[in-house]
Amino acid sequence: MKVFLIILGCVVFLWIVYSFLFRKKKPTIDRRCLVCGAESKYGYSDHAKDIKNIKSICRKCLITQLEKDYVTFSGRAVVIQPAPGPPCYVFHSIKEWGKFFKESKMDDDARAYLLRMETECHDCGQKANFLWIESSGLTAYNFGNVLKKGFSETLLPRNPKPISLCGKCCPRHIAKELEGKDITYLQVCGPKGAEDGFVAPMGY
Repeated sequence: MKVFLIILGCVVFLWIVYSFLFRKKKPTIDRRCLVCGAESKYGYSDHAKDIKNIKSICRKCLITQLEKDYVTFSGRAVVIQPAPGPPCYVFHSIKEWGKFFKESKMDDDARAYLLRMETECHDCGQKANFLWIESSGLTAYNFGNVLKKGFSETLLPRNPKPISLCGKCCPRHIAKELEGKDITYLQVCGPKGAEDGFVAPMGY
């Protein structure tokens, strides 16, 4: 437990320092989109751990990529609404997360809520495999607390009831948030494979 708290504390501290020093600048990838050549405001990787292979990508191409990721994902995942502040918006499998962060309640929350989620998409009625949770209250300064205590204790009490979404509708919700709030991330990765997991704003 002490090791987890130390690591979590370091992540939060470093992000607070980063936010203080660069609070007047939005986090961006200072390159051109590797897909179309447009201005890049995001970084994309196939997996959260794949930091060395993050590629610069514009919002339009990112959304296109996420649409592919979510449609082809055969597992289930909790998807926390994008929020400005944290530098990453990435997928973690429940199994992987629980292995490395034993004191975190995110894996337990995701597992429990996925088991009792509605099976039909809230938007279109098709088969749903994503549970959308709104993120009001999540910031660059407290995302570590959300990861530690889980979303059932930190986010659900102050947000609307979660809704089930299919692989086509879920990325539309993500795109709406990115565009409407002009949110940028240094690293984004969508769900891959078949293992259940969660997508959330967080730090490295």
